[in-house]
Amino acid sequence: MKKIFILSLLLTFYGCAISIGNKVADSSDSNGVTTNGNSIYHFDGHSMIAFNKISPKKRAAFEMLNKTIIMPAIQRANLSVYNSLTFLAPDEQNEDGTYTFLYIANPYLENEDYDILSMLVAVHGRSRAEEYFQLWLDCFAEEQETLLFR
Repeated sequence: MKKIFILSLLLTFYGCAISIGNKVADSSDSNGVTTNGNSIYHFDGHSMIAFNKISPKKRAAFEMLNKTIIMPAIQRANLSVYNSLTFLAPDEQNEDGTYTFLYIANPYLENEDYDILSMLVAVHGRSRAEEYFQLWLDCFAEEQETLLFR
């Protein structure tokens, strides 16, 4: 829990940080993206982080499901959602023995569907999708938490 708090704090701090003393002029494009030196700002963009606390016995299964079934299904069902997502796997256990995996959507596309089950259904059909989704759900030690950032 302490690691999640620290990660959230760092992401909030760096997500809200304003560059000070940067002598590079801003340049904007037609998509609402402004570049200032090494920083890129999406004025209409938001970010979403989904925290997934996974049971130690299910860590390998969760990682395998995401790499071989979930993420490829998202890529086939909705390429724009897939391109906005990053899946991160932890190096170490949390203090309580669980593992925290992250989905980060940057930018979070508010008009798109990020529902994993619906994308699995679109790619694999209802029956197979429900099997995969249940395997995915069985990996959780706690309910998924999501945070939106602006």
